[in-house]
Order: sequence, then structure tokens, then C-alpha cells
Amino acid sequence: MVFLVYSKNFVFGSEQGNWTYDYYTTVKSLSLWMLALTLSLLGLSIFIGSKLIFLHEKVTLIGCFLIALFIQILIHSVYPVPLETIVQSDNANAFYSVAKQYSPGEILTQYGNSVLSLPPHARTNMPGKILLFQLFNLLSTSPQIIGYLVIILSTFGALLLYVICEKLFYDKRAAFYAFILYILIPGKLFFSPILNTVTPLFILLCIYLFLIYIERKNIFFLWLLGAAFYILILFEPSPLVTGIIFIGILLNAIGEKRLPKKDIPVLLLHSFLAFLCVYEIFSIFLSFDLLKAFRYVLKDAANFNLSAKRPYRLWVAEDFKEFFYSVGTPVMIIFIFMTSRIIAQWKVLKFNILHWSMENIYVLSLLVTFGVVLFLGINRGEISRLWIYLAVFFQIPASLYIAKIQKGTILFFLIACTLVLQSIVALQRVSFINP
Repeated sequence: MVFLVYSKNFVFGSEQGNWTYDYYTTVKSLSLWMLALTLSLLGLSIFIGSKLIFLHEKVTLIGCFLIALFIQILIHSVYPVPLETIVQSDNANAFYSVAKQYSPGEILTQYGNSVLSLPPHARTNMPGKILLFQLFNLLSTSPQIIGYLVIILSTFGALLLYVICEKLFYDKRAAFYAFILYILIPGKLFFSPILNTVTPLFILLCIYLFLIYIERKNIFFLWLLGAAFYILILFEPSPLVTGIIFIGILLNAIGEKRLPKKDIPVLLLHSFLAFLCVYEIFSIFLSFDLLKAFRYVLKDAANFNLSAKRPYRLWVAEDFKEFFYSVGTPVMIIFIFMTSRIIAQWKVLKFNILHWSMENIYVLSLLVTFGVVLFLGINRGEISRLWIYLAVFFQIPASLYIAKIQKGTILFFLIACTLVLQSIVALQRVSFINP
């Protein structure tokens, strides 16, 4: 698949479906020192970090986090368009200019009235992305620095994925591998510093709070969870479909008696009340109706598919093909293998899903989530950008599988290098972001 991109024979999108990411006619030369430095830093993180994570967890994560930032910046340097150009461009990212024109209060109080006058990219998104840029403007007005701030913020998702994986599977090596794979997701690297790379942070935060409640049974975390769900929808509602994964985690917690069934009404009630309180605060004091804004964005997405003439059936296959590359080809291959293994063992699995292992429940809940997203057909094309939040969850099964292999660190390094190669070759050749 890397060779197909290298030879410009892989289509990101579909010509018949009326959308493709074009290839550059001239290819930016690759700096060998950049490649050598990237792979050296990656190897340093993997071989040393996978051992130190058991002895000095916090120090290892901090060190690898800083290295991860540098690796992402190095890989992005291959792309012909600089960060500051992407941030300033209304065609690629209209949130920067809108954030400078309006105050946060104006965006929320006048969203229903002003949304039609906003640039197309800002008009078809929830206002949370504009608000985030307004927050960035408090720190710096430099487009280049804001670009780096987006990369930094999105990388915090790697830390959340580490904690989530460790809490779910009690395996620090697998959690550390998930941390590394997160920063190397090709789709995420293709679209830095577009705010879709930040979206996973919000859904991962919701899952983290959910797990903390299961662990501590403290209602305070349910109120934080409800508020986090509001912020998630305010920023990007697409990840709500991953609620299927929440259900899988809940079933496992009940089966392992970590959460009594009688606590489920408490969980639902308090998180809903927290969501409702935040909803009412925004509605009363800022005259902002979240559900009305959500319905507008959803309707716009449906109308867009009709106006752009993107047929449903064609895009079901084309989206899967593009996602296979953008999620990380070796990651998807491992996921397919793990899914096939579960299906092959179907007869020996216990009928009651509550008795299944967390690994099996997670893999199948992720499979169902992917199927729902794929066959709903809301996103037809551009899924390398739109499904970054979904790609994040595929990194966990791959990490679990490799972590169980004796002396699997070398294999993991080879897989990580493959992801780097996938990203660099595509970034050199494909116009993912057109300012």
C-alpha cells in the first residue's frame, strides 16, 4: 500500500464518488537526516521506554511525550505547506479568522443568527472549535505558535489513551505501545494542525472519567462526565457513536463485579443531570441551544452528500479502503486477525457476554462501532480527517497483541517504522490540506 501511494496509484477518496485528495505534480525531496533522526528518536522511545515504564512510569511518559512532539513536528516538516499557512487559511481552517472577528460571547449568543454568515468550514462545524482558537489567542496570536499548540494539545490524547489502556487491561507495556501508536496514526499526521486531530482528546477524557467512576464509585466523576459530554458535543459530536464502546466497558465491569447492576441508574441519572445543568447554563446565560446547533450541523452534512453527489453504496467501500491506510495498515491487519480469531472461537465462548474477557468485548464493540459509522454513511469521503477519533481506538488491540509476544519490542519497532513510512510517503505526495 505504501508503494501504491509512492507510485501515485492509491486513490484517497473516489473519482466516481466526486472527491479525491490530489497528488502533487512535484514531490518535495526527503531529508535523510530528518528520517534518520525521526527513526532514532522513535527507537530510543520504544526500546528504553518499554523497560523504564515499569520502573519510572511518570518520568518515562513525560520524556516520551516531549520526544513525541518532536517526532510529529519532524514528520510534518515533509509536507509542502507550513503550519502557519494552514492555520491562517479560511479554505482549510476558518476557525482562526472567525476567532479573531468575534468574542466567545458573540459566537454563542448569536450562533443561530450569525452561522450563515461564517466561512463554509466554520459554518458546518460546532462552535467549540472557534472557542478553542479563541483560547489559543489568549496565549499567542502567532499562527505558527498556534499550530504547535494544536499539536501539543492533540498529543495529550496519547497520555489519556495510555491511562485508559492500563486501567482496562492492567498491562503497562500494552498501554505504552498504545501511547506510541497514537502519535503515529497516519491520518492524524496528515492533518496536523487541523482541529480534527484534537477531537480524540474529548472522547478519551469521557472514557477516562467513566473508568474512574467505576473504580472509585464517586458521584463527583459522573458530574464531570456529564459536563465532558457537553463539551464533546460542543466541539464535535461525531464521537458519540463510540458510546458502543462505553457499553462494552460497562458490561465487562458488571461481569467482573466491579460495578453492581444497581449502580447503573445512578450512573445514568447523575451524568444526565450534569449534562442538563451545563446545557441550561449555556441556554439561559448565553442563549445557546446545543441541540439546535447539533441538528443544524447534522442536517447540513446530509444535504452536503446530496448536493456533492456522493452516492451511499460507492462510499461504503471507498471509505473502508481509505481508512485501511489512514488508521495504519499494520494496525488494521492485526485488528482483522484478532476479530477473526474471536469469530473462529465463537463456539467455545460462553454464551453470556458478561463472562467474556475485556479484550474480546473491546474488539467486538470496536468492530460494531466501526460498522455503524461505516454503514450510516454520514461521512462520504474525507474520512482520513473525519475519522481520526475512531482510528485512535484501533491502536489498543494492536498494542495488546504485540505486548503478549515474547521479545516483541523489535516487532513493535518495525510496525512503528512502517507507520512513519506510510505517513512520510503520503505527506510528500498528497495534497491533504489545500490552503
